[in-house]
Amino acid sequence: MLLSEIAKKLNAELVGEDVEILNFTSLDMPKDKSLSILNSKKMISFIDNPNVVAVVTTKKFQQYVNKPVVIVDEIKSAMIVLLDLFYPTQEHVGQVSDRAFVSKSANLGDNIVVEPFSVIKDRVKIGKNAYIGANVIIGEDVEIGENTKIYPNVVIYEGCKIGDNVTIHSGAIIGADGFGYLNTPKGHIKIRQVGNVVIEDNVEIGANTTIDRGALSSTVIGEGTKIDNLVQIGHNVKIGKHCIIVSQTGIAGSTTIGNFVVIGGQVGIADHVNISDGVMLASKSGVMSDITEPGVYSGVPLVEHRKWLKNQSALKDIANTLKQIDKFLKG
Repeated sequence: MLLSEIAKKLNAELVGEDVEILNFTSLDMPKDKSLSILNSKKMISFIDNPNVVAVVTTKKFQQYVNKPVVIVDEIKSAMIVLLDLFYPTQEHVGQVSDRAFVSKSANLGDNIVVEPFSVIKDRVKIGKNAYIGANVIIGEDVEIGENTKIYPNVVIYEGCKIGDNVTIHSGAIIGADGFGYLNTPKGHIKIRQVGNVVIEDNVEIGANTTIDRGALSSTVIGEGTKIDNLVQIGHNVKIGKHCIIVSQTGIAGSTTIGNFVVIGGQVGIADHVNISDGVMLASKSGVMSDITEPGVYSGVPLVEHRKWLKNQSALKDIANTLKQIDKFLKG
């Protein structure tokens, strides 16, 4: 493919020679006749590799490129186009493996893939063009929408509802019991969890993430929300639309999270907390009480991010400050 054709698809400017492109790769590991992206000064030295024949970058970095270059306004948008162009998604042709178990009462739409050793139990409904990977377990009365992908080794407990265009990556558990017990002098008595999980359209759930079923109602993941690997979501949690939740976050039961909330890695959120729309939580934050205003928050205990930065700056020199105070007090 010619570089000029790629520039046209990116709606971008080509500066330099129109060269042939065979691959789209990272700058540090190029293949023959590669097109690569430059978005960091740290990567400039890799441009000299002879396998890199052209570069996609912004005007900010154009001065560092001595090869044909495609100038784009925004790198991530360009990458999405280039990935689709050079690494097209494989279309699955509908086929139910004869080594999978599908209940006679299950209702499967057209062009569904079910890979070997998966189990689809009674009264399951799956929409057209869905993909069910190997070793997936889908419990009774589960509903799965159109164009949804369930990767290998996922378990979906009974009664859960999953929308259209959802992606659930390997090892995720949807609908396990919430962590509820009555503590008595004789021990812990389990409180049964009889609700379900509702996952709305266009949600993505990362590998080995767990979402507990509601006790009596539903745990809900709102439309367009993206959840990273290794996230724990407790029972009765309600997460709004188009949120981002990064790896190793834990959200305790009955928490309500608004729309367009961004939660960094390793954040802990206590139970029965309400978080407003538009909140951003920095990594390792601890949320113990409601957040009623949009904004960026950090730390334990949680404070507005700028205040947290000032506090951290002061703490770096606190030993010296204490020495000066002690010296002053001693006269």
